[in-house]
This record gives sequence, structure tokens and C-alpha cells, in this order.
Amino acid sequence: MQQLYSIISLVIHPFLYFALKIRVLKKKEHQQRFKEKLGYSSIEKKKNIIWFHVSSLGEIKSIHSLIKYYQKKPELNLLITSVTLSSYEYFKKNFENKNTLHQFAPLDTSIIVNRFLKHWEPKLSIFVESELWPNMIFQSSKNSKLILLNCRISKKSFEKWKFFKKFFFKIINTFEVVLPQSYEVKKILDYFNLKNIKYIGNLKFTNLEKRNPNIIRIEKNTNSWAAMSIHSDEMDQIIDVHLELGKKINTLTSFLIPRHLDKIDHIIKIIKNKNIKYQRISENNYVKKFNGIVVVDKFGIAEDIFNSVNTVFLGGSLINHGGQNPMEPILYNCKVITGNNYFNFTEIYDDLVKRKLATIVRDKKELIENLSTQLIKVEEKSPNLLFQEFSGDILKDTVKLIDSYIY
Repeated sequence: MQQLYSIISLVIHPFLYFALKIRVLKKKEHQQRFKEKLGYSSIEKKKNIIWFHVSSLGEIKSIHSLIKYYQKKPELNLLITSVTLSSYEYFKKNFENKNTLHQFAPLDTSIIVNRFLKHWEPKLSIFVESELWPNMIFQSSKNSKLILLNCRISKKSFEKWKFFKKFFFKIINTFEVVLPQSYEVKKILDYFNLKNIKYIGNLKFTNLEKRNPNIIRIEKNTNSWAAMSIHSDEMDQIIDVHLELGKKINTLTSFLIPRHLDKIDHIIKIIKNKNIKYQRISENNYVKKFNGIVVVDKFGIAEDIFNSVNTVFLGGSLINHGGQNPMEPILYNCKVITGNNYFNFTEIYDDLVKRKLATIVRDKKELIENLSTQLIKVEEKSPNLLFQEFSGDILKDTVKLIDSYIY
């Protein structure tokens, strides 16, 4: 299989320049720097290069704290390669300095990869998530030790790799160590009888920063909660949750944050038909204590709401949509609740549920019961503190492992 892959990559190699030029015309590649994907570099070569290879924006964000840590090491030079323009923009904004360099990632042919490696000669090569390019991996292993960081293998990819079990084993076994991002990924890797697997945790938990826009003012109310990214098919259920809770809890303020703002008029109509008191943020950005629904009909203010409520329900999970990312509300000290359709964020929720940082409900009835408990419950330790503890441990243990290959 490896030989066949190498032959195919050699066959397509002569056409890659023209393919990149077409992408430049479509504004999908950097106009001046697209040749970097052919392995060329105009950047001056440096010593003690630690190479981080990512694909796109999500992957470069996932190693944000790690890059910041190693930027404090003056004896090291960091090279970050990425594929997309958005990841390059993120690099420029957050990391660029004289000891931290960026190049667009080389395409996976032996000629291009050799050209890239000959120039940079990395001391250690770190691949992130699912960047399993055979030529790059096999040839890099001849020049430096390799680490696969925050490894992600989807169930769909797993089914494909089962047909090429020996080839997958050879690729993954080339790494000195593989750090899966979840127990689910570890179980997939265990199927291939690999011995170089070490579970630490998901690096994505280490890369969140608070942002307080202060666009709206909210009077403190312990009887308040937010329903975030609610889809149209969930709207009736969420409004009914407020209606039922409001019968039991005085001055219950429910912040309703729709997924799509073009449905606001329809949402207001439902609320009016149920005789519920409401307030639109676009008309009044000062929220006092009241038994009603605050309709958030503007973008960019979720952080203000997270900063004032105790509990957040994340939408797209009472329907077959896949849920929403729970990490931001936890950062703001909120208890998180989701429906059981959270398949887009399975690894994240599984970890959070084990650590009692998230709760799963099956339907509207369970959501009402859970909110009734959560709104009056006093935590011994805040979700934010628990989150900081385990995310800090993930970063510390990852650094310790990487250091063992650098020094």
C-alpha cells in the first residue's frame, strides 16, 4: 500500500504547480506564498527547530497554549506549517515573532517533502489531530522523532482504515508517541494493537480566553438561565420550559439565544401567544429581574449573558442536529446542560460528563427537572475552577512529555 501511494504521488507531482495556480486565481491560496506548498521557502533557516504541523484553523487554535508556552523558551525556534489561509491569519495575529515562523505545509509527494525537510531539518516534528500524510510522516521520521498530538480518528475514518489495517499500523507506529484526544479515539487505536499510545486529555480544553464585551447590563438574578443556539424545531420546547419553570420559580429570567436571527418575529409570536412577558435586547439592553424571556436578537453578546447566569442549555441537541460546543459557558462558570443529540462534540461531552461539568437530558421534561435542581443548587466548587484544574493538568502533562523529546 505504501508503495502504491508513493507511485500515485509521483504521478500527480508534475501537475501540482498548475493546480495551485488555479486555486490562487480562485483566492483559495496565498498569492505570493503558494510555492511554499511545493516545499520551497524564502525564510532564513534557523537551528533548533521544533516543527508543529496543523491543517486548518481549529487545529492551530487547539495548540494555542502550547505554542505560547514554547515561545518563552529562547533556545528554541518554532516552525508552524498549516494548510489554510484562515490558519495563517490566526498565526499572524497570535504567534508571529522572530523565533516563531510560519510556512504553508508541503504537499505530500516525496520530492516536495524532501525539499522541505532539507531546508528546515527539524529537531522534533509534531503532527496535530488527523494529519496523517504518509510521505510526510515516513520521510520526517528519518530526520527527527515524531509525536502525534491530540490524535483524532472519526468512526467513519476508522471503518475505512480497517480495510488498510497494516498500512495504518505502519503509519501510526512511526510516531514515538501518540496522544489521543479522547477515550473514544484511544479505543479505536487499541483495535490496531499499537504500543505507543498515551492518553493525557484533549488539548482543546486548554485554549479558551474570556471576553467581556459589556454590550448589555444585567441585574444579578440567581433565578436565571440561558438557552444558547436554539434551533427553530426546538423553540416551542424551550419556551414551554420557561413557562413550566416560571410557575415554580419567582422572577425566573430566561435568556433565549436563537441559532438563526431571521426567525425572531416567529419567536416573538410564539411567546406572545403563550402570554409570557418578554424583552428584546435590540430594543432595551438593560435586563432587570423579571419573570419573563429575554430574546437575544443581536450577535456578539453571549459572553455578557454567560457572565451573569448560572446555567446554560446548549441547543441543537433536542433534535437530530449534533449539539453545540460547551466549553465557552464553562469558562464563564456556568453549569452546562445538553440534550442527548450531541454527536458533533462526543469526545468533549464524554470528558465533561465524567468530570461532572456537563449534564445530559433526554427531553423537555428532564430539562425542566434538571433546571429546577440546578437553579437552586450551591456548588462546593465552581465549574470554572474544576475546568481550570483539569485543563491545566492536560497542558502540564503534554509539555512534560514533549520536553522529554527536546531536552
